[in-house]
Amino acid sequence: MKRHHFILLLAVISLVFCFSTSAQDVSDNNTCLECHGEKDMTGELDGVETSMYIDPERFDASIHSGLSCVDCHSSVEELPHDDPLPKVDCSSCHEANEKLVTSVHKDEKGPKCLDCHGEPHGILPADNRDSRTNHFNIANTCGKCHSDPAIMSEYKTDIFQREALFQESVHAKELAAGNEKAPSCIQCHGAHDIKPLRDPESRTNFMNVPKTCGQCHKVESEQYLQSIHGESAMYGHKDAPICTDCHGEHAIYRTNDPRSPVSFFNVAGNTCARCHSSIVINEKYNIATQKVTNYFESYHGLAMKGGSTKAANCASCHGNHLILPPSDPRSTVSPERLVETCGKCHEGISANVLAAPIHSVVTLRSSSIVAWVPRIYIPLIILVIGGMLLHNGVILWALLKEKFRQEKGMKSYRRFTNFEIFCHVVLTFTFIMLSITGFALLSPNSWWVTGLSYIGFTESVRGTIHRINGVGLIIVSFMYGVYMLCTRRGRSEVIAFMPRPRDLTHVYQHLAFYLGKRNEPPKFDRYDYTEKMEFWALIWGVIIMAVTGLILWFPILSFEYMPKWLIDIAERIHYYEAILATLAIVVWHFFFVIFHPEEYPMSVTWLNGRMTLHHLKNRHPLEFERLNDQDIIEDNSATSDEEPR
Repeated sequence: MKRHHFILLLAVISLVFCFSTSAQDVSDNNTCLECHGEKDMTGELDGVETSMYIDPERFDASIHSGLSCVDCHSSVEELPHDDPLPKVDCSSCHEANEKLVTSVHKDEKGPKCLDCHGEPHGILPADNRDSRTNHFNIANTCGKCHSDPAIMSEYKTDIFQREALFQESVHAKELAAGNEKAPSCIQCHGAHDIKPLRDPESRTNFMNVPKTCGQCHKVESEQYLQSIHGESAMYGHKDAPICTDCHGEHAIYRTNDPRSPVSFFNVAGNTCARCHSSIVINEKYNIATQKVTNYFESYHGLAMKGGSTKAANCASCHGNHLILPPSDPRSTVSPERLVETCGKCHEGISANVLAAPIHSVVTLRSSSIVAWVPRIYIPLIILVIGGMLLHNGVILWALLKEKFRQEKGMKSYRRFTNFEIFCHVVLTFTFIMLSITGFALLSPNSWWVTGLSYIGFTESVRGTIHRINGVGLIIVSFMYGVYMLCTRRGRSEVIAFMPRPRDLTHVYQHLAFYLGKRNEPPKFDRYDYTEKMEFWALIWGVIIMAVTGLILWFPILSFEYMPKWLIDIAERIHYYEAILATLAIVVWHFFFVIFHPEEYPMSVTWLNGRMTLHHLKNRHPLEFERLNDQDIIEDNSATSDEEPR
């Protein structure tokens, strides 16, 4: 063959080879995988070196497995191709992009297709349980952005909390249990056409929420739209409650969950009251005021606050979703149906019982005598009980004078110093005042606090008195503490108050004596186990109440040095320690000082510091014997006012 023929043949073969290779490159995925099937292949993407490896098995399992590479990478016409390639335009096949560009996610920084659907060469169909857009996984997919404060803060919204709240909801619990009918994000918000909340076409727009919830809750939605709330909302009144106002938005709980706004104990006090206790809403829509207040003053309301689950709440009478005005014959509280409604609990109730208005507002302008009842009874209570206290006070004073007179003629021992008596009296007074003023804050609407308000005991007065007595308690406790540590007499008292192993034996022996198991009581020294318990409980209580009280008195200063949770703990401790201390004084101390048969009507030792020798010998025989042996009793007996040693 001639030389030029040979060269021509080689040229033809080369052209055929090149054309065949080019055609193969743009149509056969295997050709692309010759390079992209290498695990160590990398390339530059947005200025960052990135792996360009494509897992053939993962791609074959994806929803795009039937497509050719160039179906998406349409710019590739020959090999080697340009580097980097232009980004894939999903809209060439998927019309969803048209919805996306008008949605709330249209922002340039908003999510792109791959952010939701996953790695481009491994996108799974939505019905695949491992797909990011699967019904059971979509909440986690949305939550990657909506739970990220760094992302959501750019849009000045607190919506990053929503996904966490949703995970606590009944919807999320049902999804976790495998319920395919339970809604996830896209059932309420949509998939690609998610509109801003204020957009009239948004599924979560005020006007559309009932329809959105009605996808699953059809009956409830239909009833709501017929109700007075639904009609008002559809008319455009944004004050009217919609589904999310009563049930919540993302953290929707079961109705029997105490956290649910529509749980039994939350309906009246929190959910319905939010609107029906609003002065603005009641005035705006000409709704009778004080409906909620009157309910809680009724038997039903009081019983519910007392913990009764059988008492009627708002929904018990008015219904749940089909709430209608009393003028509507279909209403459960209409005159035609009221007997039926109340009869569910009160069998045999008659129409005569229900003739009077149920939520009527009782005022002085009302013709009802009910309006005058509290105004008559509160002064009457003050007069009657005050008279009883005055009457019994006269008798108590006479009995105490008689006891003073009797003991004055008896040999006695000066047990307490004048300073100890002073501290005890001040401590008693401040403790009583602190108890009254403290518990008045916790129950401001109780009858006794209401009665005190009639004599000028207002909140500001209460707070001032409470703080003054708190300071007094701290000062006298500090003075007594210095006295106990810095004087010989005080140190001897501390030693006498020290617990000892024999105190445990005395508890058993003391109770055994009163149960008839022993012939004689135990022999106590200067202080028995009951007095020791009171002394150390007093020290503990004063420290706890003083520290927590100062924290609550100066919260701003406290916030500078401690976290809020510690201040919250201080508030709880102050409350419960007050209850513990008050009950301990009434049940324990008052018994031994006032109600004990040997002391009634009251021990006067805490007032004059003296104890009869007879009492000392019977109650504290070891101290009596020791003092008698030291001839101290004779020196401090009779009417001597000498300070005890």
